[in-house]
Amino acid sequence: MVFESKKKQSRKTKHAAGQPASKLQSLEQFVVEEIEMAGDVALPMGGRAAKKRLRWLAPAKRIAAWTGLWALLFVAAFTSRSLWPVDETRLLASAWDMWLRGSYLVPEMNGAVFSQQPPLILWLYLIGWKLVGVNSWWPRLVPALFGLASMFLSGAMARFLWPGRSDVARYAPVVLLGTSFWAYFTTLALPTLVVTFFTLLALYAILWTWRKRDFRVWLLLALAFGLGTLAGGIMIYIYVLPPALLAPLWANTSPKPRWKYWYVDILKASLLGLGIFLAWGIMAFLRSDPQALSFVFFSWPGRSSLSMFPTGNAWWWYLLLLPVLGLPWSIWPLVWARFWHIRRAALNSGLLFCMAWAVPGILILSLFAVRQPQFLLPMVPAFSLTVTYLLLDDDLVEHAHDTIISSMAWPIIVAGGLLAIVPGLPRIDFLPTFLWQVSPFVGIAIVLVGMALGWVPLPPIRQRVVNVAGAVVALAVFALLLIGWQFNPIYQISDIANVLSVAQHEQRPIAHVGTYDGQYQFAGRLKQPLDVIDAGATGQWMATHPRGLLVTYTGGWQPAPNADVKLVFEHPYLDQSVRIWKVVAPPGNTFLKQP
Repeated sequence: MVFESKKKQSRKTKHAAGQPASKLQSLEQFVVEEIEMAGDVALPMGGRAAKKRLRWLAPAKRIAAWTGLWALLFVAAFTSRSLWPVDETRLLASAWDMWLRGSYLVPEMNGAVFSQQPPLILWLYLIGWKLVGVNSWWPRLVPALFGLASMFLSGAMARFLWPGRSDVARYAPVVLLGTSFWAYFTTLALPTLVVTFFTLLALYAILWTWRKRDFRVWLLLALAFGLGTLAGGIMIYIYVLPPALLAPLWANTSPKPRWKYWYVDILKASLLGLGIFLAWGIMAFLRSDPQALSFVFFSWPGRSSLSMFPTGNAWWWYLLLLPVLGLPWSIWPLVWARFWHIRRAALNSGLLFCMAWAVPGILILSLFAVRQPQFLLPMVPAFSLTVTYLLLDDDLVEHAHDTIISSMAWPIIVAGGLLAIVPGLPRIDFLPTFLWQVSPFVGIAIVLVGMALGWVPLPPIRQRVVNVAGAVVALAVFALLLIGWQFNPIYQISDIANVLSVAQHEQRPIAHVGTYDGQYQFAGRLKQPLDVIDAGATGQWMATHPRGLLVTYTGGWQPAPNADVKLVFEHPYLDQSVRIWKVVAPPGNTFLKQP
């Protein structure tokens, strides 16, 4: 250390000699460095202990900073909106049914087997309710906590992928949190982030085996497989097995693993993980309808699509979606400039691993009939790790850093220009309608902001990464508050659920006309399932339940005007209204089906 400091002293002395005007400043720096060097040499034991504690301060501050950004996202989502139907409320309905009936082995919803969701996330909900009581905040916190843990894992994976590149490991969680698609799912009470965590845990176990040559880690891989299947079905094998099987392509360091034992361990872990899943499945089959639960084993991905996304997408839809999921990093020119710079160089193990992780997974998922954005979330860390490497690798950190063309000013200018001209173009069906409703002056204002940013001196690359990630979180928080303020009234179902809860307390039977996704079960703490009937069965049901209530929607079946029912409640619901009717007289033949 003293030798290195003396070399630094010699360089600074020469530099000072070449610049007479700054001799005094250089001399002052020299004296300060000598004092610090002497302090290092003669530092007492207590001082060294204090300095050792200080070395933990910077990492602790970094962790606290991006954990704070994560917490800001969660708090914004929690305060700006309630649990929205039908995807979030469906999970809560199943957990509530399991809690109410004390049946913890098989997921249920509205009194029937809930075959669309493996049970792990529901078990986590129930454990939390056992500890802190039944509430709505714990089910929202569970997926967010798994997202936070996934960010830690991405940094740990970066240490294995690029050893010695400390900045890549430090900033990998920041880049992941600053990916808009990841930030969006952090705010949703869905099992996708739980599946992503166990995917990363499995891949971390594979990297651990590779770097440490510890083949006992296959037990951790098996655990990740088992819990991952209990969280999201067999989808985890689609994410993990391709990079594991393609290891000879990316594990090219010396000494290389002994592939015979490598593949044996992968096979053992895969079978043991599947065995954990089958152990639950066999018990579930014995206690429930095997046909109802067969979906969990044989239909993934299938009926697991979220209602918030369309399902009829072409096979190439994922390729079109990838640049959107990678925003804003996918439009930062600096990332592409660095990638172009290394195009002819041999790819290192880290980049090859990320490619073996993402590319086969996307191709396999494209073969399924249902193609949904959330299926790509467990592969988003592969993209964020690649971006982090390109931005912060020591060998690339100075390439194209200080050029205006590589800054974020250009994407902002282009985006503003498009917003300015789109309202004058013909309507394109697959693009959002609001693009044609925005004033062209908004686009012009964005162009001016981008031009102003182009004149601002560029900060160091680490600061730029933090700034971009912070801007994404800030925009996400703003969007959550705006969307919650605008749409929460039509997604808020507590008033509807309270009416049904009072009716059940009065022992009134309730029928739901059309498909029911359990959206009122948890919000109303309903203790009995609703009768789910189709339009043709309404007359018969009302004849046998003269004190009953009917739940209908303005977009579906409605009672005839002369029917013996009375409208007792109406409330906005999504893009329509929900109506609750009370049977006021034996219907006879007066209940007529109306399209």
